[in-house]
Amino acid sequence: MTTPSSLLAAVGRIAAAALGATSVNRRGNSYAVTLITPILPDASDELRDVLRGFKLGSGSPLAKVPDVHFARWVVIDRLRLDWPGAPKRPSRLRSQYLLFSADLTAPAYRAACLPGTFFRDLAHHIPDECDAVWKHCMNFPGVDEVDHFVKYLSHSQIDIDLYYAAFPDLTPSDISRAINVRQGFAQFVLQHQDALVGDRGHDTLKAAYIKESASWAV
Repeated sequence: MTTPSSLLAAVGRIAAAALGATSVNRRGNSYAVTLITPILPDASDELRDVLRGFKLGSGSPLAKVPDVHFARWVVIDRLRLDWPGAPKRPSRLRSQYLLFSADLTAPAYRAACLPGTFFRDLAHHIPDECDAVWKHCMNFPGVDEVDHFVKYLSHSQIDIDLYYAAFPDLTPSDISRAINVRQGFAQFVLQHQDALVGDRGHDTLKAAYIKESASWAV
């Protein structure tokens, strides 16, 4: 019997496949977001202070946003000139810029709508942090009017030249569950090494495995 969720997934896969043929930022259900926004004059130091105030890892505000494997903000204040083959007359930046990049993987029914759903998730889950960051950039419309905020980020987006996604259809939740299973199984083996040797205690071992493995992928 076909369920509504399976129909949504099928529609999402079809749409993602169609979009994947034309979008260099997309691989399967994964999407690479890259935004460049000019920073207001004399606002870069305060912006750096805001970014330094964010925690890393699970404490990061970006950890509250669905579908995110990795994301970061970076202040670009100049172009590097100390590399072999650098132009003799290098370009100069007209302003400092804020780089925002994110690596996303969404369930199939949501993946076709990336990056729009991601921009809306930013406004929904971390509006204060988004305001604290992008208010230092030119023409920032604020976060309260979500449509304007999404349009602002979309206008700042640039395509990437190469996008590699090792597991393009596995969401962050999928990968977290897989890691939990691996860690749980490794711990199980260490705790039951004696029972794994020879033919002793297999029934007890099987019962212990069934009991303990139930919590690994939760």
